[in-house]
Amino acid sequence: MTTYKELLQQGRQDLIWEKYCGYLDLTMKEFMEIQNRLLMEQVAFLRESKLGKHFLGDHKIESMDDFRKIVPLTTYDDYVPFLMEKDEKNLPREKYMWARTSGKSGKYPCKWIPYSQRIYDKMAEVVISAMIQASCSEKGDVPLESGDVVLLATAPRPYTSGYISYTTYENADVRFVPPLDEAEKMEYGERVNKGFLMAMDTGLDIFFGLAMILGKMGERFASGSGGVKISKEMLKPRTIRRLLIGYLKAKIQKRPLLPKDIWKLKGIMTGGMDTEIYRERLEYYWGRKPLEGYACTEGGMIAMQAWNFKGMTLFPDCDFYEFIPYDEYMKNKADPTYKPKTVLFDEVKPGIYEIVFTNLLGGALMRYRVSDLINFIALEDKEIGVKLPQFKFYSRADDLIDLGTMVKLTETDIWMGIEKAGIEYVDWTARKEVVNADSLLHLYIEMKPGIELSANAAALKIKESMAELNEEFSDTLKISGEDILQVTLLPEGAFNNYIDMQRKAGADLAHLKPPHMQPRDNIIERLFGNK
Repeated sequence: MTTYKELLQQGRQDLIWEKYCGYLDLTMKEFMEIQNRLLMEQVAFLRESKLGKHFLGDHKIESMDDFRKIVPLTTYDDYVPFLMEKDEKNLPREKYMWARTSGKSGKYPCKWIPYSQRIYDKMAEVVISAMIQASCSEKGDVPLESGDVVLLATAPRPYTSGYISYTTYENADVRFVPPLDEAEKMEYGERVNKGFLMAMDTGLDIFFGLAMILGKMGERFASGSGGVKISKEMLKPRTIRRLLIGYLKAKIQKRPLLPKDIWKLKGIMTGGMDTEIYRERLEYYWGRKPLEGYACTEGGMIAMQAWNFKGMTLFPDCDFYEFIPYDEYMKNKADPTYKPKTVLFDEVKPGIYEIVFTNLLGGALMRYRVSDLINFIALEDKEIGVKLPQFKFYSRADDLIDLGTMVKLTETDIWMGIEKAGIEYVDWTARKEVVNADSLLHLYIEMKPGIELSANAAALKIKESMAELNEEFSDTLKISGEDILQVTLLPEGAFNNYIDMQRKAGADLAHLKPPHMQPRDNIIERLFGNK
């Protein structure tokens, strides 16, 4: 089979597009045929294992419907006996790569998820597709070149992003800064800073990581604190030339030096709740819109935006998908013994669903509930001719703050409200609290040093901005006449001190920062400096 590197060297953009972006041309019938074929292949594959026999039994499974009737909805609790000790005797293949993600407090310190070689290779295909769509201007356009420089500001192995970086390096013709073997030995912040420093000399074509990283870097440039301090390592001809050209561009346009003056990115690939928050600023600072993807350790690469940067499209051959309608999700939330019904991809309608997936390509998880809510916004994208349903990530199911029948707030709702209020802050965390039998949103926020703003003034600004952005929030304020938002100011350095305490305690990388949503009492206490 001809590889991506070979096709790129041959200049076969047509074949590259067909191979890596052709899924966007599928009809619903074709999509479901792929789902059914790969699911039946997966069932046969799983029958060879102790894990598979536990869930499948001796039942005859010949269709998607048979599979859904026999296998129950699962969570990681169901897999702990098979996966936590990374015992490959429970699995049908001899060798797996084991990816780590955060565990469930009080039950297990982390989750271990096995990746087959086919899953590992598929990740590279998805990243190549993402690089193409993040950088192209129209269907069939492949502006990538051999040796494109990638700064991948994500976690190292055994986290999923670490495996993604290595499979991309092995299957795509790219250069990472810093080199992957060196990067894995560095702390996260050191690695990112080293990557940007090296990129001053090598240039930078692709960024893959958190939107917040690029956003904060852009803010430093725009504020004049930029970010660019001349050091011995920067005294290189290409670096000096790059800086001089950048300063000239900024001076001509009568504005501060911005990253886009120094680097001309082909594409930005990112994911997470902060993508929506930083979207416009990234385009201003870096000259490119961020391409958003949806992935998780348990499901691998699941979906991605196309080149028009709107809704996301599911990949047909990474997982088998089911969806729990929101009313079914709410019934199950009210009564954990209730078994919610699911619908297939060809049965979804616009609205909110909990996603359920079964790993394909030799994975281990079946009908798995990752606790994510997604919002199908359209059944197709007529603008670019995609005939498959389009969705946006809505919320972590456990993070949704319900202030009554009318108001349901996601992390994005709150974050955008804070941003729109124009408050200069370091970070925040929020949770639902009940005071005198009334539910309210309690926001804990750390202001930037030197910002003099009272908690009441901050609450007023945020309340006004959230009312503008969220009609249900506004209506509740009018109807109830009660203040449903409370703001408490955290002491200066609260978040940095928390991270330092977590690091010294040997916390998992995923637990270094406090969560934005629904923090426990002990987390709030530590933010106030109470150990």
